[in-house]
Amino acid sequence: MNLEGALRVGLTFSDGRIARIRITSTRPDVAHSLLQGRTSDEIGAAVSRLFSICSRSQAAASELACAAAAGEESTPEALARCSAAVSAEIVRECAWRTLLDWPLRIDEKPGADAVTAARASLSFQPGAPADAATNAIAVAALGVGADEWLALRSLSELDRWIDAGETASARFIRQVRDDDAAAGAGNDPAAPEVALLDGRDQAASMQELWDACDADSGFARHPTWRGAPAETGALARLQSDPLIGALIRRSGSRVPARFVARLSELALLLAGRGSAAVGARAVASGGGIAWVENARGLLVHQVRLEQGYASIYRIVAPTEWNFHPRGALAVALANAPAADLDGVKKHVTRLVDSLDPCVNCRVEFDDA
Repeated sequence: MNLEGALRVGLTFSDGRIARIRITSTRPDVAHSLLQGRTSDEIGAAVSRLFSICSRSQAAASELACAAAAGEESTPEALARCSAAVSAEIVRECAWRTLLDWPLRIDEKPGADAVTAARASLSFQPGAPADAATNAIAVAALGVGADEWLALRSLSELDRWIDAGETASARFIRQVRDDDAAAGAGNDPAAPEVALLDGRDQAASMQELWDACDADSGFARHPTWRGAPAETGALARLQSDPLIGALIRRSGSRVPARFVARLSELALLLAGRGSAAVGARAVASGGGIAWVENARGLLVHQVRLEQGYASIYRIVAPTEWNFHPRGALAVALANAPAADLDGVKKHVTRLVDSLDPCVNCRVEFDDA
């Protein structure tokens, strides 16, 4: 079984615009196929081997969900340990994206300092005193220390940082900002967008999420919040930040705000001013549900134990939220201009990158 799978985005054009969007996933239902029917210990051992991407957050969600299903209340120590593991994973994921992937998107080669800093992110430990490695990550990505970058609180201050272009990430954001402004000149700022889902706000409603999943066998593949698709990730978590809010209002899309939110989250974690939200609870139907806000968004594990074995095991991953057939990507592409195929492919790739799926994504032209 191919445990990773892929996303496929198919587009159909009419009269110079995107007329139809097809978003499909070949990711297998690993939870049902390989975790259901096992004991908690077996599940824990399997999860650590199954997931190469976001492995720490998957392990944390599994541990907390199984404990809740067994009637064990999560201790502050367990929650703090899981949060620290996920926070370290977010730093690693964000550092590798910003330091190694973003330069390639603007036809640059990552510099030696960026490569060194990306490697240093592998050993980042939340709560540890700031050291040379932590500062090296911040300077390579931001050009300054994390606290100094977080002092940018207005669009004019952010634009000055972008236009100075001292790091590849700043030059990447500049291209994103300028491309978005050019493409969004005729956009309606009041155009509908999917809701931004912050798992920290929804923690009290996890019974509702469990019930929705119980009622729909396809929910884990196409999750919704109260019947509608939702967007999750750094932008959702930082939506109340004044700078991020100003970016959302200025843009014809959420794309620049998504990338800047990722940088903001990296800076917050490096500065010791943020931590990953994690939690778990038992549900009335005799199961346990755990949530983790990881690098890509809200990850949920659900399990029901009967006589020590998982009679139900489900995983709702951030990629399924953001790449729902009617979700954030589909809404952004609906009726978008399609003057040339190369331009469309670049636009779709940028949108996909901004939502950061945990699998490869292939863009296909259904009628080209």
